[in-house]
Amino acid sequence: MEPVYSVKEFWRIADSIQMTIEELTDYPVIFPIKNPQRISSGFGMRYHPVYKKRKFHTGIDISGTKGTPVYATGNGVVVRKGYCSGYGNYIEIEHAGDFRSFYAHLSKTLVNKGDTVNIATQIACVGNTGVSTGSHLHYEVRKEKRFLNPIGWCGCLSDKHH
Repeated sequence: MEPVYSVKEFWRIADSIQMTIEELTDYPVIFPIKNPQRISSGFGMRYHPVYKKRKFHTGIDISGTKGTPVYATGNGVVVRKGYCSGYGNYIEIEHAGDFRSFYAHLSKTLVNKGDTVNIATQIACVGNTGVSTGSHLHYEVRKEKRFLNPIGWCGCLSDKHH
């Protein structure tokens, strides 16, 4: 299998091998919040609201009220869970193909390291922990050591990809 980093490549390969919806759910393919109101900060270079300098934003920030449910974006295994000063409470899930999804600034976590989770299962609640200017979810999609723009990945099962 060739390396896949873009959503277009992923869809091209998924189509060519006729991947089923069940197989697709082993990848991070849905939004982590139902009916997201807005993306308050996108992927890429930005002016950091706390550090007051330009920094690369490795994910997207989805605004949400504290306590809003956060869902696993694909089937996988919780490989890391903890607290750090920057991300606050966080969870990382490993999916098929060495893809990982990462959820941060959580007010509450509902899974533990080693747990197997199914797509669309609630794993946490939105919060304001760590370096944060208000309640939101910081969400990342990673492949090996690379950060991918989650926007395309989030809508995989809902967007028309052809």
